Amino acid sequence: MASDGGRKMLGIDAYNHIRTGLIRSRYRVGQRLVLRPLAAELGLSPTPVREALLRLVSEQALELNDRNTAVVPEITPASFREIHTLRVDLESRLVQAAALRATSAELDALAELDHDFQEACTRHDDARMAASNADFHAMLAAIADLPLTANILRSLWARIGPLYALARTGPPTRPPGVPHPHDELLRALRARDPIAASLALVHDAEYARTWIESLMPF
Repeated sequence: MASDGGRKMLGIDAYNHIRTGLIRSRYRVGQRLVLRPLAAELGLSPTPVREALLRLVSEQALELNDRNTAVVPEITPASFREIHTLRVDLESRLVQAAALRATSAELDALAELDHDFQEACTRHDDARMAASNADFHAMLAAIADLPLTANILRSLWARIGPLYALARTGPPTRPPGVPHPHDELLRALRARDPIAASLALVHDAEYARTWIESLMPF
């Protein structure tokens, strides 16, 4: 029988797995996360998975339906705009901090994630595109070394990630020679320019907002 500490760690593992799935668009808006099939998928007993789901419900990343099943919540236009505004505010702070402390190795790793993202866009690989984009922004937050801010941002991404899973067309095609906002952001980070990095982040977020908002069934 697992100790209390062991059960707690299993619950944390389940929580991290499910929240990462939300962030990386593995789950869609309206999708049910049924306890026993999910526990079987994770190779865990139902108890730690139930605890993880209830924790995510308490964080408003999930909600319970009338059958007490965890569901990825719908997002209204007002909620989407609120999440977008908060995300831009927090992530702007993080990229400014990242611009002042990022190492060359960290920026090279960030550029590799961006390469994966843009290649997925070119190939119209929706799942890889959403996951690579989430990983890119997660690494940005990690580089900033502001863990409290980054954790709040992850909670917002857990709400917005399922929206990307609903998108069935790629982002708008850019004219030849026009860089993606990620390219602008990487240049600003390499130049150690926090203001330019923040402006690039705002550009990237607005680019994503106009694309996603046009696709969502609001």
